[in-house]
Amino acid sequence: MVQRWLAGFVSATLVFSATAAKAADISPEASPAVAAPTFNWTGLYVGVQGGYQWSNDRSTEFVTATGAPTGFAQDFQPTGGLGGVHVGYNYQIDRIVLGIEGDAELGRVSDSLTAFGNTFEARKNWEASIRGRLGVTPMDRLLLYVTGGASFTELKYSYVSLANAFPPANATISKTGWTVGGGGEVALTDWMTARLEYRYSDFGTTRFDWPGVAGTYEQHPRFHTVRAGISLKF
Repeated sequence: MVQRWLAGFVSATLVFSATAAKAADISPEASPAVAAPTFNWTGLYVGVQGGYQWSNDRSTEFVTATGAPTGFAQDFQPTGGLGGVHVGYNYQIDRIVLGIEGDAELGRVSDSLTAFGNTFEARKNWEASIRGRLGVTPMDRLLLYVTGGASFTELKYSYVSLANAFPPANATISKTGWTVGGGGEVALTDWMTARLEYRYSDFGTTRFDWPGVAGTYEQHPRFHTVRAGISLKF
């Protein structure tokens, strides 16, 4: 009986040892991979931007006393660089991003021409806007958006008679118009984004009289702008 008991003990010990050795050879299960955090566009941001603007501003002349067109018209094509600051807020819902943004810019956008011995100039020195933004994020760090709203500027027109037939004249006109456009924005880090944007701005028609000249002029300025910018996200 003792022999049988010893044989059983030895067999159980061998089985236990083999099982333990097999378990030791099995590597522990790999921990499940932790997904990288998803970038979220929600939050306040401020930034700077700069770009180039070109435009078409058609001027049509009328007789002040009667309002009849004289048949004289000219096309200004002001161009120039501009730059400024912007501030806005985004709110993300799934892949949709809603936002509001305002900006202000300085820059000389101008053109001049000479006709019938007279020099005319059209220019503007600043522009601002407040707009809504609607975007979609096809990738977490990429935002494609459209934007539109109200735009504000001050238009300046000047006239000089090279033969001194008339005194120099200037007209400064504050205007409110509309602007629409779109662009793309990419998150470079969790707190910095870069953008590229195109916008079209239209300030409607404006009529004014030149002091000392029996003429009324109608202008219709329309501007195209490409801007690049950097924003800091809070």
